[in-house]
Amino acid sequence: MGSKNWNIAGSFIALYFFISAIMLIKVSAIMMAESLTEKIVLLIRDTTSGVFAGWIGTALLHSSGAFDSIVVAFVSSGAMPIGLAVSTIIGAELGTTVTPFLVSVLNQVRGKEHQDAAFNVTLTHVLYNLATLAIFYPAELLFGLFTTIALTGSNIFVKAPWLNAIPDILEFATPWVPLILKFLPPWLGIIGGALMLILALGGVEKYMTEIFNMPRSWNLIRATFRKPLRAFLAGFLFTMLIPSTTVMVSLLVPLATSGVLSAEFYILPYILGANIGTVFDVMIAAMATGDPISMGVWLVHLSVNVIGTLIFLPLMKPFSKIVKIAADKVATSPKLTLIITAVFHLIPVSIVLLYALGEF
Repeated sequence: MGSKNWNIAGSFIALYFFISAIMLIKVSAIMMAESLTEKIVLLIRDTTSGVFAGWIGTALLHSSGAFDSIVVAFVSSGAMPIGLAVSTIIGAELGTTVTPFLVSVLNQVRGKEHQDAAFNVTLTHVLYNLATLAIFYPAELLFGLFTTIALTGSNIFVKAPWLNAIPDILEFATPWVPLILKFLPPWLGIIGGALMLILALGGVEKYMTEIFNMPRSWNLIRATFRKPLRAFLAGFLFTMLIPSTTVMVSLLVPLATSGVLSAEFYILPYILGANIGTVFDVMIAAMATGDPISMGVWLVHLSVNVIGTLIFLPLMKPFSKIVKIAADKVATSPKLTLIITAVFHLIPVSIVLLYALGEF
């Protein structure tokens, strides 16, 4: 096998195990954290607690789809009012940023090059979701905007349980993950997934660096990520095929550390497209309940991402400049990275704990 074919084959194998590692961590985390997440959901009493429960719950499960599906089930069963469910959906969007950010932190610990480009990817994701939270949280708290959307939308949906037969591509591609976890405790699955992630990340960087050193591959990347609309469509289509914003954003990090994606490329449109593309797995879960109210909750998920796109796509250039400044500072300061990581996790945990203790 020639070096070119070997690099392509090696890249696909490394990508498979990179995605598999994320799935192994995700499924293990769900096994460990699902009962905890359900307890967190039951603590929700108002819009504020709902937003922060959505944030930390999604961070625990490494998947907004998994968390939103729990919320859909609670709404369908009548255990959660639609207004509280809406607030958790708003907060869950921020929880999707945790895994990609940790992948960037891991690369920083390993001393990889092009840290500015890697953090440009993850901080675009983080700062966008923080900005939309700052807009949507007051809109829901003061005016009940998204609850109105959910209630209005629920009247137009009907039962469509046949859609539940559509397989989840990630689970279909990694059938061995739930099988192996029948014999391993979840905590060992998380450790094994983390080790696999480190090894796969090294493989992805190695083989992709070789592949994208070829002029034709460089031109393909330039053609995609130097055009906002193309980047948006790439994020949308890829995430429809692989319904996980976490995976699709995480995959950009090794490309950035390999020097393939520079900080000048259009990352925000890709993330906006990916956010919209990932709503379809939650739609299927909601339709499977046969409950119009659940479909109304899903409509909030869609509305949050569409409205966010309409607001921030025109602001792409000034927003990207802000992200680049932040990425440059974080990339050169491991201490600042550690502080941000700690604060990013402590804020939602602290709020949820205060609610649990009855302080609010």
